[in-house]
Amino acid sequence: MERDNFVRKIVGSQHRYDKNVEILTGLHSKGRLLDAAARHGRISKKLKERGFEVIAADINPIDFPSEEIPILIADFNQWLPFKEATFDFVLCSNGIEYFEDPYCFVRECYRVLKAEGKLLIETPNALNLQSRVASLATGFYRFNGRPYDEVSDHLDGEHLMNLQNYYQLRFNLHRNGFRIVQVTTHEFSNRAMAFSFIYPFVYLATFWASKREKRPLQRERNREIFKHVMSADVAFGKQLFMLAEKNPAYLKGI
Repeated sequence: MERDNFVRKIVGSQHRYDKNVEILTGLHSKGRLLDAAARHGRISKKLKERGFEVIAADINPIDFPSEEIPILIADFNQWLPFKEATFDFVLCSNGIEYFEDPYCFVRECYRVLKAEGKLLIETPNALNLQSRVASLATGFYRFNGRPYDEVSDHLDGEHLMNLQNYYQLRFNLHRNGFRIVQVTTHEFSNRAMAFSFIYPFVYLATFWASKREKRPLQRERNREIFKHVMSADVAFGKQLFMLAEKNPAYLKGI
């Protein structure tokens, strides 16, 4: 089964929408779900069909397709219009990289989730091998990156103003009340795999970076970080899917 999954990621036979649905349905429980930054509602509809009670929210919904799914206007940089402990799940698919304040968003997810509720974040993977080389060469996570638009009234899809890599998202989650339980991808990038020859160098550099830590508790955390970062899913994955569980023990000051 694991081998089949690996081959599927190489071939690229799964759409990223379906990966979100696969992860959430794989939790073997249904409940109330907030689709944050739902946009066109395609994932909302798929989850509704699989038995979730879906409420969608977006600052600018585009042709939302279903009257069966409530769609609310929400600014994810501010307080969300929901009471505490309202949802069992929150999904944010390709949204957090556009938020001005991703830390506020994660804190609000903690507030509106029930005890042991799950937060699933999908975002472009800015730490695969292609992104590492592109960042060195251009300063952007892709070779065709360009400076952010400072003059238009509206930003387009190329301007991911707060794109965060695994390390940054982990820091956000693990200091704001969430414990990461799964890190995966739906498809490997051919360009990232083309840079597989630098994997041994990245492995050694990352290993030594994690070993420089002196504090015992953080050294223990670094072992999990190293395992995640050097996995094929992060080294080669196009998208980064991070599933986290609400856990008050992970609330820290910033």
